[in-house]
Amino acid sequence: MRHSFSVFQSHIDLAHSYWSKLVQQGDVVIDATCGNGHDTLFLCKLAITEEKGKVYAIDNQSIAIQSTQTVLQKELNQQRYDRVVFLHQDHSHFPFSIVPESIKLIVYNLGYLPGENKKWTTLTETTMKSILEAQKLIQPGGGISITCYPGHLEGEKELEAIVKYSANLSPKEWSCSQHLWLNRHRSPTLLFFQKTNL
Repeated sequence: MRHSFSVFQSHIDLAHSYWSKLVQQGDVVIDATCGNGHDTLFLCKLAITEEKGKVYAIDNQSIAIQSTQTVLQKELNQQRYDRVVFLHQDHSHFPFSIVPESIKLIVYNLGYLPGENKKWTTLTETTMKSILEAQKLIQPGGGISITCYPGHLEGEKELEAIVKYSANLSPKEWSCSQHLWLNRHRSPTLLFFQKTNL
């Protein structure tokens, strides 16, 4: 008996497949909305060794930073854990110490923190500001991964604004794609921008 098989069960599966193709050990990456820490852990396993690589974990909710630290402490040894920089701040800006075109991947998982107050979500204004800043930091060949959740009003606004903005980016500088489930109404959608290597 043959079992049915789906290449991608979710938007997260697809995002992780892109990240795996892009990120190598020794790269510097940013999780701009670290949330519960699971994406941060995935990025750590891709980028960090005991001697090289760095992951920035950003979130404006202290409970998210604490959750991420707990997840990473369970899964990483001390040397690798020490290569993670935790920043309790809004995702609309990044540390001034980060050099332009030095980051391989910046990840956004927008919306609200699972299991917490659903009224506390990322906002279109700060998300767009963050994406503008992120573009300056990405190295040639690097990418920006954005998961949007149009199932709530602010998430719908975020998706609309990001799609409108990305559609006007120069194809000579950025390759932009959108993945959505056509038969799942208002389901999460993944946008991926890759900076050209020209």
